[in-house]
Amino acid sequence: MCGISGILRAGGEPVPPGLIDAMIATLRHRGPDGEGTYFAPGIAFGHTRLAILDLSSASDQPFIDDEAGLALSFNGEIYNYLELRDELKALGQSFRSAGDTEVLLRAYQQWGAACLAKLNGMFAFALWDANKRRLLLARDRFGEKPLYIARSAKGLVFASEMKAILAARPELRTPNERAIYRYLARGDLDLDHESFFAGIESLPGGCYLELDSEGRGDVRRYWEPREEKAPASRAEAVERFRELLFDSVRIRLRSDVPVGSSLSGGLDSSSIVSTIHAEKTTRSVHQKTFSARFHSKAHDEGRFIEVVTYRVEADSHDVWVEPEKFIDEFELLQHHQEEPMASASPFAQWLVMRLARENNTTVLLDGQGADEILAGYDQAHGMFLAHWLRRGRIDKVLRETASYGRRYRSLREPLQFAAYYSLPGGFRDRLVERYYRSASVVSAELHRRFAPAHVDAPAPFPDRLRNELVRWQTTTQLPEFLRYADRNSMAFSREVRLPFLDHRLAEFCFGLPPDLLLKGATTKVILRDAMRGIVPDKILDRKDKLAYAPPQRQWNHGPLRPWILAMLQRAAGRTAIFSAEAVRDVQARFEAGGDDTLAWRIASTEAWFGAVVERSPGGAGSGAERTAISW
Repeated sequence: MCGISGILRAGGEPVPPGLIDAMIATLRHRGPDGEGTYFAPGIAFGHTRLAILDLSSASDQPFIDDEAGLALSFNGEIYNYLELRDELKALGQSFRSAGDTEVLLRAYQQWGAACLAKLNGMFAFALWDANKRRLLLARDRFGEKPLYIARSAKGLVFASEMKAILAARPELRTPNERAIYRYLARGDLDLDHESFFAGIESLPGGCYLELDSEGRGDVRRYWEPREEKAPASRAEAVERFRELLFDSVRIRLRSDVPVGSSLSGGLDSSSIVSTIHAEKTTRSVHQKTFSARFHSKAHDEGRFIEVVTYRVEADSHDVWVEPEKFIDEFELLQHHQEEPMASASPFAQWLVMRLARENNTTVLLDGQGADEILAGYDQAHGMFLAHWLRRGRIDKVLRETASYGRRYRSLREPLQFAAYYSLPGGFRDRLVERYYRSASVVSAELHRRFAPAHVDAPAPFPDRLRNELVRWQTTTQLPEFLRYADRNSMAFSREVRLPFLDHRLAEFCFGLPPDLLLKGATTKVILRDAMRGIVPDKILDRKDKLAYAPPQRQWNHGPLRPWILAMLQRAAGRTAIFSAEAVRDVQARFEAGGDDTLAWRIASTEAWFGAVVERSPGGAGSGAERTAISW
């Protein structure tokens, strides 16, 4: 796990070393174990290393092979590197290091860009092929690891975080008003390749960009969601799912530094912790778990955490999440996140990562991604009802809703979700904006230019049900959560690994019949079946879902109230972005104890302006983001 950065200059123009130094300075939190640079005509890399595999200098980066004409700057982990190493050795490749970095370089040397299909991992990397004078930029299938780029006629700048690009190109510190509109109008973050800075975009997950020495090249997709044919029987499907999950966990335990787990007490993280325990024959010490706790009984999962940690005999560590701490640390948290946050929930994960650092645990496995591949959110009930209604299966709808009384007080909510998911995506977005009156808070000019806020998602399947899951994974849910996880973990030089985002497991789940994902009021059916006897029944039989969610409304109208009001007052004066009249109306409703959804969106956007866009160089963070050198 590392911080990568670099510059490609058209015409072979040399890259000033000062620019790379400025970029590295912003990324030291991502890689405290070492730094390195690479310079060649028209190209330069800067790297900060967090050593996870092969802690020796043999795996320092950028990894350079002058004889092969290759230089690599790589962030992430290739979990199947041992298997690939054996395959490459059999093909005649030789190695001088024991980590996964050189495996990636040799894989490119052997197969070119086609090597991407062979990688099981999370990664973002830049590889310069001096013989072809081409730069390859690539990102893992789901986009777990970030990679931002900024293009111009002079070439391209890339980095793991936008602050590094801004260090080389400070003129790009200009808000992307389209992204701001989409967040304020619909609450959407990380929807597509656009960032909150105009001129900076992210390389989409599952894609690569191959550029010539002039910076010319188009983004190409090397992977999109696809299905593996499901086994013939339910029992075989459950067994196959268990095998895939266990193998995903097994290869994600590969590390030369201590590994622990993030444990919320929910089904997903409990499954990971319990799977590690079931594989304990290869582990000689108790695993460490790290959890966030809340003083609100309705949001605290301590009783479930204790059930799991007692069963697996874990060395358990907890941290209490306080709203006062959120206010104290907000600016630093926002600096690392780089874009607005939809709630205060990322702060809980932030504290968990700090707790892991304090307990000398560098790598944490986490259950994130299960909801997106297994239809784990409450909205899934509406998706599935819409699925059966479109097929005329009223009998199926009646059977499914018969058990909803255990989850819903009435059928109104699931049926509303069903109606919602029966509509085309663009119409849905207009409906949401109208229902919440959210688009009214932006200035008339932004509304004129950017309404509606709809963004198309990939649709690789012939049925809408699976395409809605793809939308969750690529557009509306997962990308935002992956950003939170990456920035929170790397702020404390920790690494998060997500077994549920093994592409083999995701492809298997896309081939499952709907009844193995959701049946009646029960979500993630196949996971519950596969983990029976491994995860405590008290966890498997839970119907509620909390995750790391703080008592947001209680916080907003309590300890966070002065902070939110201060942000709303500031926002009313930012008339290029907000409608002052609408902001004052939101403020009045908030002060009267009304809905706080829009109040939070406005406040978080205004706070982002103050903490990220308008902050002075040398403020919160790791170093100066200004250079007098022209890139």
